[in-house]
Amino acid sequence: MLVLLAVAPAPARAADLFLTGEREIYLAIDKLNAMGELPGFLANTRPYSTAAVRAALDNNPRTTIGQGFDAQLAKWVSFYARKTRLIRGTVEGDASGKRQVRDNEGGVPTPKGISGRLSALAREETTPYLSAHASAATFFGEGDDDGTRVGETALEVGYPYASLQGGKITTWYGPGRRGALIFTNNAQPYPGVRFHNPVPIAVPGFFSFLGNVQYDLFLARLDAAPDRPVPNPLLFGMRVAARPNRYLEIGLSRAAHYGGKGHGNGFSDWWKSFEGTHDNLNAPLDNTGSFVGNQIAGFDVEATLPFKVQPVQLYLEMAGEDEAKILGTPIPGPTKWAYVGGIFLPALLGNSSFDLRLESARNHLKGDGPAWYYHPLYPHEYRGRILGHPMGTDASDLFLQGHYFFLPSTYLQLTANRTDRYSLGPARERTDHIAAGLVGWLSGKVRVETEFALDRVKDAGGVAGTRADDASFRLAVSYQTGWGR
Repeated sequence: MLVLLAVAPAPARAADLFLTGEREIYLAIDKLNAMGELPGFLANTRPYSTAAVRAALDNNPRTTIGQGFDAQLAKWVSFYARKTRLIRGTVEGDASGKRQVRDNEGGVPTPKGISGRLSALAREETTPYLSAHASAATFFGEGDDDGTRVGETALEVGYPYASLQGGKITTWYGPGRRGALIFTNNAQPYPGVRFHNPVPIAVPGFFSFLGNVQYDLFLARLDAAPDRPVPNPLLFGMRVAARPNRYLEIGLSRAAHYGGKGHGNGFSDWWKSFEGTHDNLNAPLDNTGSFVGNQIAGFDVEATLPFKVQPVQLYLEMAGEDEAKILGTPIPGPTKWAYVGGIFLPALLGNSSFDLRLESARNHLKGDGPAWYYHPLYPHEYRGRILGHPMGTDASDLFLQGHYFFLPSTYLQLTANRTDRYSLGPARERTDHIAAGLVGWLSGKVRVETEFALDRVKDAGGVAGTRADDASFRLAVSYQTGWGR
């Protein structure tokens, strides 16, 4: 890694992050990437940095002389990414038949009935080597159901090729967009430190066949909730990804839970957890009385086929929830495999105003029960929310989503989703979710987001014959101000 940093040209500025609330940026980048227009960009390690997006779009013909909707989309993203300082305030109203926490939205609850939410996000680059970002939300509903959640909030120091970040962090490892197996933003951000390169590094010399590479490592301290078997455990995550060419992106991801109250929290304990040479569900205490920990590891691959008539992007993530020795050797390897696979059409029959995604996920293992995200001492969750795929443990998920863009900054979104959960009770619970929403900018400063959703739950909680249907609506209006470079 030091060799890569030594040969890389010194960049001029630090890197701010696009936050969860800027979902239209993530969608636009997905479309541009799947159409082959971001050949050096690594799209499957999130959150993205503004510096990485600028690097991908600077000197890109699509942002200067390109024509068509995809060129307009690239120009809009390029313009937005140059606003390195911004403040956004949002007022939101919600109506829901039951209290819920929406998937992949940072763990902020929506109270039952009529409720409201006030939220804000901001980022600023204080110097070329120091940046900051912050987000928070306050919600209030019927029956004194109210509270405040701090979202992604951190200081970052360093260069785009080597930056250290500390605060409330979240990450997303993998190409799945309904969810990834190991890490998503389904739970609240957790307190920790991260070391990463926000901007991909072009590998020189003998390893140049790897193309651009990206690394991400973090260490976080989780909560001491009453239902957590080991209070305040440590969570380690790491990912290494490469983009050899415009057609291929690959990644390796890892998570490890260990330590906590009453258990070893030092470097040797981290190393024993990292080695992962024991079966996690049955591993004995080590000679210091510390449990080895919980391990999840996997890989993902994404193929981009930018055909002019019909561009296609295919992806697959596979991961093992536990580790054990391979064929009796000392080498540890994942077991109890799960997968996420999908196909993304960023333009339908060459019309990039339309896109469509079909994605399937499964961690249901016949005979093993709730193996995924479950652990007797170290469950893979934070504050009651799964850190990985929102389908949860022992489940399968089918996801269909399409968009129609009226403007590069304004689109209609239609979603249909089916989730089966097998171990909640004697019956299999099935949830069907359909939603229609609109995200759009009425001006350079005013943003509107609205969504109507229906949920139909059959055999709720695993109890045969029970139903738990719901309808919900939300409307959010934001005012944003920013300053360019």
